[in-house]
Amino acid sequence: MRSLLGALIASLTLVAAAKAQPDHLTCYKVKDPQARASYTAEVGGPFTSLDPGCTIKVPAAMACFPVYKMNVNPTPPGTGGSSGEPNSFGCYKVKCPRVTFPPRIPLNDQFGTRSVTLSAPKLLCAPASPPSGPTTTSSATTTSTTTSTAPPCCTGVPISCTNFAFQTTCQAQSGCTWNAGANVCTGTASACGTFSTQSTCAAQSGCGWTCP
Repeated sequence: MRSLLGALIASLTLVAAAKAQPDHLTCYKVKDPQARASYTAEVGGPFTSLDPGCTIKVPAAMACFPVYKMNVNPTPPGTGGSSGEPNSFGCYKVKCPRVTFPPRIPLNDQFGTRSVTLSAPKLLCAPASPPSGPTTTSSATTTSTTTSTAPPCCTGVPISCTNFAFQTTCQAQSGCTWNAGANVCTGTASACGTFSTQSTCAAQSGCGWTCP
């Protein structure tokens, strides 16, 4: 009886895992065979000023992949957000000159609600292309048809307008407007799926281009 109960619990756990959506990332140290290279880039976002003097070192130092998380014990105090299934990422060492940060940044996730202080950036994570989706095939006695639906190339969850602390980064986010009187960024950021070109997708913070 006890062994039967254990098998039932294990079976239910596997079913729940199969239905769970990977909405977290697990990051691993990697041995990347990519040839050594160095790149310069402009790096900026909702929490920092635009910095044109960053250096990115290849090969990758880490890689992050979507995972699901279940049965956390004890129950964490926070609620967090929902981002859907994230991209995979290759993460590279980055070094930037001193940039301007807001005093503190809100960080609200499953493990708590608090504000954190930023320091120098250490890694730049670049979205990786997902594997090709499966092709569905239906067949009759004498004929067969193959259909496939291509996902949108621009994916992700755009960063909310209220998270932008600088006028330049606020105005660069489609759908956002800088309120000079209140010194805040307002509006609703345009969804990633609305962008049809790689350049416009890349300009929207929180979005990534996944097509070749």
